[in-house]
Amino acid sequence: MTSEIKVMIVDDHPMIQEGLATMLSGYSDITVVCTCSDGEEAMHMIDIWNPHVILMDIRMRRVNGIEAARHILTRQTQCKVIFLTILEDTESIRQALQSGAAGYILKHVTREKLVETIRRAHNGEMVIDPALLGRIIGDYTRIAQAPPEAAEEQGKFQELSVREREILRYVAQGMTNKEISACSHLALDTVKTHLRNIFRKLGVKNRSQAISQAVKILDELKK
Repeated sequence: MTSEIKVMIVDDHPMIQEGLATMLSGYSDITVVCTCSDGEEAMHMIDIWNPHVILMDIRMRRVNGIEAARHILTRQTQCKVIFLTILEDTESIRQALQSGAAGYILKHVTREKLVETIRRAHNGEMVIDPALLGRIIGDYTRIAQAPPEAAEEQGKFQELSVREREILRYVAQGMTNKEISACSHLALDTVKTHLRNIFRKLGVKNRSQAISQAVKILDELKK
């Protein structure tokens, strides 16, 4: 039997709060326990409601979503923050992932995709909106094909092997280790070894930080 997922909604538009709460009300495994109008209110309410998942906007009055997520995730390390936003720029994605977020999706997401994202985040996966993945993965390819004189600019990413870049692209798509194993035709232990090498070379500790580091490199290349 699926356990209950307690969800907090943080958005400064009452209609979006109400719409999301209504959208999620039809699922027996998801319960909206609290709605907040900004990051400051969320920081005050987090210890009262102890949600498993937070749907967080980024641009809000007083305390924005990025700042709130950083604060919350230092106190509630098991909580999962999913940014639900209209912002599609790589800088917002980078800051969101660096805050420790488990997901980044756009507000035009379907109800089915939103519910799937909540469940996957609750299970420890990281999910990025498919509409953004094509752009990010395309930029990964451009980095891999960059001329030698760009090596210094590419920094740590240049140290990754072709296979490791492939694995990182799969990670960016939110794939589990088993899914990566199936797509790459590699043994599960081999996938885990590649991930450890990727984390070591990028100087990060987990998937979220690895993607954040890659997005940061993309930003630097575009300057």
